[in-house]
Amino acid sequence: QHGTPPLLIAAGCGNIQMLQLLLKRGSRIDVQDKAGSNAIYWASRHGHVETLKFLNDNKCPLDVKDKSGETALHVAARYGHVDVVQFLCSVGSNPNFQDKEEETPLHCAAWHGYYSVAKALCEAGCNVNIKNKEGETPLLTASARGYHDIVECLAEHRTDLDATDKDGHTALHLAVRRCQIEVVKTLISQGCFVDFQDRHGNTPLHVACKDGNVPIVMALCEASCNLDVTNKYGRTPLHLAANNGILDVVRFLCLTGANVEALTSDGKTAEDLARAEQHEHVASLLARLKKDTYRGLFIQQLRHTQNPQPRIKLKLFGHSGAGKTTLVESLKCGLIRSFFRRRRPRLSSTNSTRFPPSPLSSKPSVSVSITNLYPGCENVSVRSRSMMFEPGLTKGVLEAFVSPAHHSHFSADDQSTKAIDIQNACLHGVGDFSIWEFSGNPVYFCCYDFFAANDPTAIHVVLFSLEEPYEIQLNQVTFWLNFLKSLVPVEEPIAFGGKLKSPLCVVLVATHADIVNLPRPVGGEFWYDKDISLLKEIRNRFGNDLQISDKLFVLDAGASGSKDMKLLRNHLQEIRSQIISVSKV
Repeated sequence: QHGTPPLLIAAGCGNIQMLQLLLKRGSRIDVQDKAGSNAIYWASRHGHVETLKFLNDNKCPLDVKDKSGETALHVAARYGHVDVVQFLCSVGSNPNFQDKEEETPLHCAAWHGYYSVAKALCEAGCNVNIKNKEGETPLLTASARGYHDIVECLAEHRTDLDATDKDGHTALHLAVRRCQIEVVKTLISQGCFVDFQDRHGNTPLHVACKDGNVPIVMALCEASCNLDVTNKYGRTPLHLAANNGILDVVRFLCLTGANVEALTSDGKTAEDLARAEQHEHVASLLARLKKDTYRGLFIQQLRHTQNPQPRIKLKLFGHSGAGKTTLVESLKCGLIRSFFRRRRPRLSSTNSTRFPPSPLSSKPSVSVSITNLYPGCENVSVRSRSMMFEPGLTKGVLEAFVSPAHHSHFSADDQSTKAIDIQNACLHGVGDFSIWEFSGNPVYFCCYDFFAANDPTAIHVVLFSLEEPYEIQLNQVTFWLNFLKSLVPVEEPIAFGGKLKSPLCVVLVATHADIVNLPRPVGGEFWYDKDISLLKEIRNRFGNDLQISDKLFVLDAGASGSKDMKLLRNHLQEIRSQIISVSKV
């Protein structure tokens, strides 16, 4: 039906007796089918070595090409018949013949991943650098398909590791593009050129960064590839990673030392490309690394270590309206953003319940009870309430909370912080913090001791408003310091005067200096006439129990670019550095 001669069918079935019979009856040994294949081809395709020996002994031609240009060695390699390949090579078959696609038997073995066949062909002395119509050598074919054992075999037989196809791609380019990490490692270990550029000027690192393949990027960087080579469009690998928003690759390139300020042909940095594609997380990282002052510090933080990266806690305490939220937002502002920052509008104290009259100016007529002082705390354990309600600890602070008006404004103000607001943020010029803002609403006070905890590695900022009378300021600060003091257990050894071994670090901040019109010279600091007396009183009471900063920071919480805010930033940075250095010892 298909016009196949009986001799070829017998050869394909491996039936030597039938072959003998057909030859006796006058069948030609070199007969071919319609495709131009002979008996050697048919026997090779089906892996019949003994049949091949019989045909070879009877002078059947070895290297006859069919209409597609394939020989028996091609088909044996394509089907993985290593014993057939070895026999054909041993009897003189030419392993370098090319078919119409200009592929050799070695190309076929490399394409299909037959390592033993490729090894047999290499040992038979075939040319390992012949290219097909696409310009691919067997090495490029095997690399693109991930056959690292064949790649290693070809390298051992001195193939050209840097041979290119029509597009200028090397074996390393193709392995990177196909994410063949084992092939990449093999090629690098065999000594290929890692910075070879294709016709677009892209190196293997360009390809890996564009695709976001971190393991391959790491392997190439470990091989000392050029991090800042540009392609024909003036883009470095960092530009491509930033443009595609691949944070892990950007981070690793920066860690390895890539130039974050390199410009593309149209004058754009990697940060510009990231922002244009709205990859803010990438742009933020690159922005931090632009300044030489911080680059070393940030790169050090990017390095992998056995220990977790320290993230200091910044805990803010203060009564409602003290400006905790505003202060946090101001500390997060950079130089440019500070120019556009606007304060939240404040309501007049005459027509708003957010700033009620001072409780001391109008004594309450109701009795001082837990229900009146702290709604919702009636069922809280004695341990949790003892710190708040013990008269010896609060020293008159309870008076500040018994006014009915004072309670009503908390439910009416939707802008006040609820419970504890926790966020991870970078404070401009200071560093990364885990910020814990404790609400000033008394309803939540009864549970704070469960969350604040004794943490000597945290910075505790106590805020109070200068709008309040001096006695209220002192009472509010005393209340929060008593709270912090109650968190610290007494441990030996106790120093002279009862000074604790590991006191909590406390920074005092007075806010709303602008509202009370405190005097301030141009470009200078606010001057508060009672700061020395207040700080002295506080240090006398708590100097042995807490580590209170020597300076009271008087400022406008909304002025992120003021000198007072810069002084506070510097102080927080000093404390943070001290805590980190001590924790590393």
